[in-house]
Amino acid sequence: MILFQEHELQAEVPDFEHGGFRPARLIHRVDPLFGHGTRLIEGAKLTPGPVELGSVVERSGFCPFCADTIGEATAPFSPEIARNGRIIVGNAWVVPNVIAYSSVSAVGVYDVSRHFLPLTAMTSAIVYDVLLAIAQHGKAVRQQRPELIYSSINANYLPPSGSSLIHPHIQSSHDSVPLGAQAKLLAASKEHLSTYGTPYFEELIALEDAQSQRIVAHMDPFVWLVPFAPSGFYEAWAIAPSIGDVVELSDPDIYQLATGLALVLSTYEQIGVQSFNFSLIGATPESKEFGAGLLLRIVARAPMDPYYRSDVTYFERLCLESMIDYSPEEWAQTLRSNFGTTMTG
Repeated sequence: MILFQEHELQAEVPDFEHGGFRPARLIHRVDPLFGHGTRLIEGAKLTPGPVELGSVVERSGFCPFCADTIGEATAPFSPEIARNGRIIVGNAWVVPNVIAYSSVSAVGVYDVSRHFLPLTAMTSAIVYDVLLAIAQHGKAVRQQRPELIYSSINANYLPPSGSSLIHPHIQSSHDSVPLGAQAKLLAASKEHLSTYGTPYFEELIALEDAQSQRIVAHMDPFVWLVPFAPSGFYEAWAIAPSIGDVVELSDPDIYQLATGLALVLSTYEQIGVQSFNFSLIGATPESKEFGAGLLLRIVARAPMDPYYRSDVTYFERLCLESMIDYSPEEWAQTLRSNFGTTMTG
């Protein structure tokens, strides 16, 4: 059975009104699926408020994802992946990733006609087009490379989330090895089914439905809820127990997912959130046998700042994977050259 572990920790903070210290409520929770801890703090606002985006999001110079440049700034796919070299749905384009994040990775641009999309402009139609296009790419990849059984769709939005470009886009990953979050999802689901005889996500949804405190909506095949122990600010999950793999998504499934995502993003706008990460993962096509369905997780990030870019992206925040841009061996060699004769042993 799923255990929602919660502990009330004894904490104190300075009492500036009366002197000395006063008790402060601090709750520690453990996520029953991924195993991370969450501390719920009262009396403090950890999430910074929104700032005026202004000229930061305006185009000044070259952008590879705008309509007037994307055709020349990006490479075409092979004919096996896209007959005409491009995957285009409405104003959404999917193009090859110029950075090898995964064995096969693509970039999906929400709308090539608009350099920047505020969250209020992330309509279900716009989100649907880009998700549909990148899903089409994923299905074509898996036909050509069936060994790449671990697929995901991920997003960074604005530099505070780790995005290197203002023009909104998403990314896909296809590998023969799982992301850390995928491995954890599969292993935990297998263990839960073996131990308790019930699929993890089915039990989780039943529990959340019964409690009704964190459940948000049923949008078949997805169930939207807020996790018991969030891994980030304003986190939301969409779970599809009947779907085990990203490439199994049908067009109606994608429409439902896009509708839910657009609702979350509009709510973010209402509460002052300006940046986010999301990650949509399955395990493998066979993972449904173990109760490991499709899972989307979305978290809010810090507000935009003209000169700030976080080094934390969806890999670290949601996929339990660190992403670095150098070889550890090369870094060690650099250190050794600076340590010189001080090395011993």
